[in-house]
Amino acid sequence: MKYKIFTFGCQMNEDDSKNIDLFLKKKGFKNTEKLNDADLIIINTCTVRQHAEDKALSLIGNLKKWKGNKTEKKIIVCGCAAEKLGEDLKKKFKYIDFVVGAKSYKKIFDIINEEFPKEDNTTDLTYNYDITAYQTISRGCNMSCSYCIVPYVRGKEEPEKFEKIITEIKKKAKNGVKEIILLGQTVNSYRDPDNKKDFVDLLKEISQIDEIKIIRFLSPHPIFFNEKFFDEYSKNNKISRWIHLPLQSGSNKILKEMKRGYTIERFTEIVNELKKIEPKTSITTDIIVGYSKETEEDFLMTLDAIKKLRFSMAYCFKYSPRFKEKDPLTITIKELEKRHQILLNEVKKIAKELMMNKKGEIEEAIIYDNNTGKTNTGYNCCIIDSRDMKGSFIKFKVEEIKNNILYGRIYE
Repeated sequence: MKYKIFTFGCQMNEDDSKNIDLFLKKKGFKNTEKLNDADLIIINTCTVRQHAEDKALSLIGNLKKWKGNKTEKKIIVCGCAAEKLGEDLKKKFKYIDFVVGAKSYKKIFDIINEEFPKEDNTTDLTYNYDITAYQTISRGCNMSCSYCIVPYVRGKEEPEKFEKIITEIKKKAKNGVKEIILLGQTVNSYRDPDNKKDFVDLLKEISQIDEIKIIRFLSPHPIFFNEKFFDEYSKNNKISRWIHLPLQSGSNKILKEMKRGYTIERFTEIVNELKKIEPKTSITTDIIVGYSKETEEDFLMTLDAIKKLRFSMAYCFKYSPRFKEKDPLTITIKELEKRHQILLNEVKKIAKELMMNKKGEIEEAIIYDNNTGKTNTGYNCCIIDSRDMKGSFIKFKVEEIKNNILYGRIYE
């Protein structure tokens, strides 16, 4: 029996698809890249941005010919768009066999067992992990940011059990994983209600696993940073010195409209504290340009924040209303494009300056393949060395910067 998985959207969807992939392999299924060879198609969808949802729907439409009248071939559509559209998907695409929303993600495993009960079960399979691996620690979100559809399609936050997370990471570490990336909608809000252990406790426990060299996490929310985290950050060198911290806007008025729960002053305090503890800390961020009711003054506050906080990179998104009646676009498309371009230009200029300043510095890095990898501070790197260093955690001195990659030699 052969299968093919299509994945759209975020890192959590990627992790979910990898878990489904492992489950199928344990049942004796074979992965195939050739659509016509597949007996089972799984489409893991996203709806955070309309473009991702449209791409998934287009793919489903193209599967009509593949499915034909062959009832033995199965199509499962899962993820956030499946949650949002529900049974309407099956009404539109009658050849879909199962729709599994993001809130019911684990039902996929029951469906596979019911539909394909006779496959060989090879539970002793050793899964071939990469050097880096995701680990979902919570699903859903308790925030209510006005522009975000995630709470509607993933539901309230549900943390995974503390011990289950640790057990799974240990298993991955034994199979070659050196870098773990913790995932959650607001990853640093994690708290296991049974044993009261929180996000910082999780970081401490993971850092005790010898094989794990770097712990990264996506994406934290500013309101959940506290002294306990800062204290651990100052002591625990396994916590990545790259932190993606979404700002969204530099205007307190817009932040309030967005229901973000913090001010630009508090956000600045967090960034300053992180860089005080470790000056090399690299901060990246997300910005929404042209949010509903954003004035020229609000926009200039965001531009000012970018200049002062000096992000290593900022992902600037043009506001696209998901709830048009509630928070409509209040500027012209021409003005939206203009503001977006101004921010992009400033972001690129600062990012280039910060990267060029890396020349001559000593960086730590995890090597993913031969001699290429990522620094502890989040930059792509290439080590000038003929040896295959895959999986190594090394120090190197930056000699050259080219095409957004740091080149250097081992520093001993």
